[in-house]
Amino acid sequence: MPRVATTSIVSNPKQYGYDIQLDDVLLRTAVGPNVQMTIQSSEVEEAGINVKQNPEDFTSNLGRIYSRNNFKSGQGLDTAHRSNGKPDDVNRYWDSKGVDVFHGDDETSYHIHLLHQTADVNVRGASTQFAGTNNYITQTTDGKLWVTDNTSVYYSTDDGDNWIEINNTTNNATHNFTGIAAFGNSLFLTTANGTSGSQLIEYDGSSWNVRTTAQASSGGLTGVWFVKSRLWITGNDGTAEYIWEASPFNKSWSGSDLQDADSIVEVEPTHEFTSIIDGGAAVLAGSTDGNVYSFKLSSGVFVNQGQTKIPFEQVHSLAASEGIIFLGTKEEGGNSTGVGRLYRTQLVAVDDLYVLANRQLIKEWIYDSIDATPHAMFVSRDSVYMGVKEDTNEVNLWRYYLPTGGLARDLSYTGTGLMQGVTQADAKFIVSLSGNDIYKEQSTYVSEGYLLMSAADFFTAEEKQFVGAEISTFTLPLNTEVDLQYSTKFEDLDTPEAATFTTAITQVSGVGDVEKQIAEVSRYIIGKIVLKSTDNVDTPKVKSVQFRALARPELVVAQIPINISDRVERPNRKPLKVKGLGDVLYASLKAKEGTSATLEIFEPREIIRGVVERISYPIQTNEVLGSDTQYAIITVRGTRQPTFDDVTSINVPGIAAYGIMRFGA
Repeated sequence: MPRVATTSIVSNPKQYGYDIQLDDVLLRTAVGPNVQMTIQSSEVEEAGINVKQNPEDFTSNLGRIYSRNNFKSGQGLDTAHRSNGKPDDVNRYWDSKGVDVFHGDDETSYHIHLLHQTADVNVRGASTQFAGTNNYITQTTDGKLWVTDNTSVYYSTDDGDNWIEINNTTNNATHNFTGIAAFGNSLFLTTANGTSGSQLIEYDGSSWNVRTTAQASSGGLTGVWFVKSRLWITGNDGTAEYIWEASPFNKSWSGSDLQDADSIVEVEPTHEFTSIIDGGAAVLAGSTDGNVYSFKLSSGVFVNQGQTKIPFEQVHSLAASEGIIFLGTKEEGGNSTGVGRLYRTQLVAVDDLYVLANRQLIKEWIYDSIDATPHAMFVSRDSVYMGVKEDTNEVNLWRYYLPTGGLARDLSYTGTGLMQGVTQADAKFIVSLSGNDIYKEQSTYVSEGYLLMSAADFFTAEEKQFVGAEISTFTLPLNTEVDLQYSTKFEDLDTPEAATFTTAITQVSGVGDVEKQIAEVSRYIIGKIVLKSTDNVDTPKVKSVQFRALARPELVVAQIPINISDRVERPNRKPLKVKGLGDVLYASLKAKEGTSATLEIFEPREIIRGVVERISYPIQTNEVLGSDTQYAIITVRGTRQPTFDDVTSINVPGIAAYGIMRFGA
């Protein structure tokens, strides 16, 4: 039986008429006028994989499109093309700042635009900060805004623009306020411990009234909330932290009520109750001991009806909306620092107890030397907001959008404190930063914001040739600009200000919609949309963005006709027939189908590493002049490798990446 020629048998393949080498097998081509060898660029996508995620991805343009025209499902998606992707991935991105992705300010068609600026309103006068750090906000039925600061209360009748001080000198000159709650047009305030005992004080709009006192030892009353038509009061006497409840409708308010009354629940004095909310079926109270306590009305009074432990976490904020309970926690391990987390969960009844179930982590904030715990949750018609400190001098309002379950950074505030209170007036956010001031949302826009898209690779690790970028906007107003930037470095997801971002498009007028050429060879492309307003009066509005990619030049498909006849032809020699050679050769090629291989073409010099995709069935030709020929077409898909030109006729092992290298005798 004839043998297949290999490099171990033939020392000089070209001299013996061989044209290509497949691994160690030497082959002659059957190239002729009607049979050609082709090498062409491969497609970006693998066969059978659909990389189209948006309608805008379907295009007649050459190449493949990565596009986005909606970001309502929020941030946190690092890779656009995932094998385990979810349906909402097409509306997600990695990160943003200063940009409204939920489209909350008008009813026009969807777009992203700049967020509003925020400003320090100087409650205590120009450039004067709060005197204390207990700065809680509430709003009475008559529309007045109220904030506490040491022994004073400030109120505003014009949606937070101007503030008036009320100093409680009559009843509590030495006791700092620790909490505030509104009932109708009245205020209820708790105070820290003093010489006459901690006090619950009512202010009815004109006069102060001491309603009850608590323990006169260390601690004092620590907070007050109005939930389910009851006042919920917390206090600490050095031996425990307590919760009491009372109805402001019919309370006689004996001076020793809290001092003598039994509390609903007690925790260790080193912990505190941080938030009390209406959870629907029960009242929920969060504590720094890691528990969420559930209180249920029974025979006219609220009783402890269950508790849920969040292991190794402190609960610092709670909110409830649309049957979902939100938890803002801090990982145990320090007072000033720690890992902040946002969870969503559900309140369920189990064996007559009300507990939280199906807890899911939404977001984790990790910063060195910064307390990034979500604080001061606020519920609107369609969103839940919370304050997160993300820099020494910056606090951001984060927004969880209920219709899509998306989370994104919203308004930003310059200050060193933690967010202690959030409310809205005249559709504008009013927040307090502890030890800083009250800050109000303005009607003007921030000067600049960005949205960092997910890294796109079309489901393949192969490098691509990215060739085009396009952005579509509404007609840009004067003094606005949109930049479309990109990076090919995956690590730039965590460094949006990196200098490696390249500007592909700078648009200052019109609507865009024209593809601009880029030239990058990379596995990934990361888009960054930068919105700018130089006068803060108008904002650009971006509708969509896309990038286009081709296969990189080195990714090729080679189709080569191979002589599999019994006829052997060599340069300057008479042809000869070797019976059965064609069958043996075809069988050896067929055995390589579907396997990895290295293809070397001697002239013109090419080395391709990849996969033998298929071997065609034998093809018989009968030329008018010449002999019968049988050939098969071999298809190899792979990457083009660097090569050295032949220099001599002596073969030696070369550098692995370059195949065979030859040098002089």
